[in-house]
This record gives sequence, structure tokens and C-alpha cells, in this order.
Amino acid sequence: MISSISAKRILVYGDSYVFGVIPGGSGARYDASTRYTGVAQNYLGSDYDILEAGLRGRTISGENGYFPHRNGLMQFDGIIGSHLPLDLVCLALGTNDSNSSRDQSPQVMVEGYIKYLRSISWWAKHLGFPKPRIALIAPPEINEPDSIKVFKNIFNGSSPKIIEFRKLLKDFATENKVLFFDASAHCAVSPLDGVHLDIENNRLLGRAFAQFIKEVL
Repeated sequence: MISSISAKRILVYGDSYVFGVIPGGSGARYDASTRYTGVAQNYLGSDYDILEAGLRGRTISGENGYFPHRNGLMQFDGIIGSHLPLDLVCLALGTNDSNSSRDQSPQVMVEGYIKYLRSISWWAKHLGFPKPRIALIAPPEINEPDSIKVFKNIFNGSSPKIIEFRKLLKDFATENKVLFFDASAHCAVSPLDGVHLDIENNRLLGRAFAQFIKEVL
């Protein structure tokens, strides 16, 4: 945490990409300086304070059929309320909503963000802080054939859903006057598990994310 009272505060609320899962199925986590959010923090310096809230398997809404206690919408209120005031809230979810335990269309996945936007507005007003800017982060594209090595059938059928989700999410961001950042334009998943990012791709994504933050704040 950056202690400067003038630092711009950014909350990144997400899943295993924010958590920093190391590809390959060991369950290990990258250290803070290697995760893409940490790369961005190091690049931006003390004028910015990036607050991570990442959980493996977290969904936009609803339970993840493969991992319990992952309903992102149910967890969000306590997290946003505890971190205000903020300059920017980044919502980085969607991959787990596309897995084979869920029966949701990409359109329904995107619409799940409506309640997040309402929650951010409510908490800012409730606590008497300015409403932060909001950015929706589209996830990297997964590689289904490689994902089978570690995740078996968990991500069967996920790839086309994520591609469509990204397109709809960009439109949703425009319609709701919030920001959009496409992670898939800056990184590629590891062939070790077809889902997560290696060190180099965390670096690439982190640098791009840092530049995005500098442009919008």
C-alpha cells in the first residue's frame, strides 16, 4: 500500500489473473512484484496506489460450480465499501462465468455488471465520497486444447463465449459511459494450462495496464 495521501487509488477486483496464479496446476501464486497489477504498480510509482482484490475462480455473479464461495457480486459490497475513497474501480471478471458448470450466455454475463455499477454509486453516496471512475477489463482469451492438460473439461466451450463476451462488454461500457480495457490485446495465456499468464505476459499486461491508468487518471 502506498502511504502518500495524494496517490491516486485504484481497486482491481478480479479472479485468478489478479490473484496471480502460476500456470501449470500447482496452485502457486506469483509474488506481488510479478503479478500484472504489481508490475503496473512498480511502473506507475508512488503517485498511484493499486489495491488488489483477486480470488481464484471468482465469477461476475452466481456460484462457480467447480469452486465454492466464488460469487463475485455477493462479495463485492463489503470490498468496495472498505476501500473507498477511490479514483478508479476496475472490474476484471468473466472467465469463470464461461466455464462448463454455468449455463449463461455472454449477454447475461455482461448484464451481471449492472448491479456492480449500482453498488459503486450507492456506496460512494452512502459514505459521502466522490463516485470513482469505473473500468471494465475484458479477460485474456483461453486456449481450450491446452486447458484440458490441467483443468480437464472445466473450460469446455469457454473460448467462443469469452470472445463474444469481450465484444459485448465493450458495447456495454460505451452505453454505460464507463471505461474499457482489453487484456487480450496485450497478453497471451501459457501453453502449460491454457488459462493463466506466465511471467513475461504478466509483464506485458502490467505495462499496458499502467499506461491505461495514466491515460484515464
